[in-house]
Amino acid sequence: MRRRSLFWRVYLHGLLLLVLVSVALLALGLAFGHDAPWRGAPARLAELVAADLRAPGGADALGRRLAELHGLLGVDLEVLAPDGRSLARAGGAIDALPGELRRELLGEDGDRLRHAPGRAFALGLGPAHARLGLLLLRWPMQHGLQRLLLLVGLVLGLLVLVSAPVARAITRPLERLTATARALAAGDLTARSGISGRDEVGELARTLDDMAARLAARLQAERELLAGVSHELRTPLARLRVALELAGEGPAEELRARLDGMGADLAELEALVENVLLAVRLERDAGRGPAALPLRPARLAPGAFLEECAERFRRHHPGRALELRLDGDAPEVEADPALLRRVLDNLLANAVAYAPPGPPIELWAGRAPEGLAWEVRDRGPGVGPDELPRLFEPFFRADASRARGQGGVGLGLTLCRLIVEAHGGRIQALARDGGGLVVRAWLPAQPGGGAGG
Repeated sequence: MRRRSLFWRVYLHGLLLLVLVSVALLALGLAFGHDAPWRGAPARLAELVAADLRAPGGADALGRRLAELHGLLGVDLEVLAPDGRSLARAGGAIDALPGELRRELLGEDGDRLRHAPGRAFALGLGPAHARLGLLLLRWPMQHGLQRLLLLVGLVLGLLVLVSAPVARAITRPLERLTATARALAAGDLTARSGISGRDEVGELARTLDDMAARLAARLQAERELLAGVSHELRTPLARLRVALELAGEGPAEELRARLDGMGADLAELEALVENVLLAVRLERDAGRGPAALPLRPARLAPGAFLEECAERFRRHHPGRALELRLDGDAPEVEADPALLRRVLDNLLANAVAYAPPGPPIELWAGRAPEGLAWEVRDRGPGVGPDELPRLFEPFFRADASRARGQGGVGLGLTLCRLIVEAHGGRIQALARDGGGLVVRAWLPAQPGGGAGG
């Protein structure tokens, strides 16, 4: 189907409106302009001519009067006797007056102008019962009409010249938006419209550019995910391959050790795949409402729950110090224990990965206006202020090379955010005074829940 140009549609539509307006102005000018016949004083004109007819030597006086009027008004004039004879004339010849119209004018009352042939007008002279004759007038249209047509033509020409760039200014942003959308559809994720107007088109352009930027960031994150997952899978798979090759060699004690290592590698692979699948499922189901989220909530006392997490941390990281502080009025919460455990494990593992081994990692929980609050604090290198809000984005890593060396694909903190938000809470990262990172989370308190022991 042939595409219709919006530029020509807007341009021609504007021209059509201009033509219509010009025609209307022309009609109004003809109807109410100074050149219109009925804007004169026909009654006074008839009185002057009739007075000349009554005066002695009326023919000479009449001829002089018509000459004066012709020079003054620029109109053609002729006076007819009641029988139709021409008594005097000034200006160009006027078409003969039909006999029927002449009889009507001689017999009717008043001083009303009547149309006559050849763009002329006729007017009775004297009272209706004693008409002295008829006056014919013809306004030469060329002077006033030519001026009006010239003015209208100049206005139309100016508007035609001005409306072209106006129409182009309207359609050019739309053409750029179309080109940008077409480039994005073709796979060029760097395409941007660059339109910065403050009207509706500018808002649409900014929305399109923001969407393209988010799409490019998401695709880049997915590429990083694939790279990270492939890296993380390669190491345990390589260890499994070597262990299988050596499984038939050596004594039974070494074989059992290799089998234990293979089990650990398989557990690492399973945890990686589970993290990826859980992140995808939580992000997908978040828009469907709380009922669609994979939660198995239970009532949790924060004291016992955090003690359990601390004991598990000490078993997995025997060389690291953990300082647990729990306020006595920490409220109970309704949450999925397995998912909430994963949040704390991920936050503590993240602190272990980046904090030096000397200072202890701190885990605190207490009451907040939102409900239960907890913090994981470390003395690591911290994160720049521009990167703090992005720590919980999928696949984002503040230092990709350092994160790659520490392992992980940038999903740990994203999982924490998704799980906390699935419970109706929120989470944020803050820079710690003196260096380090603080990750703070809130969960709504269980209605009627007191302090957890």
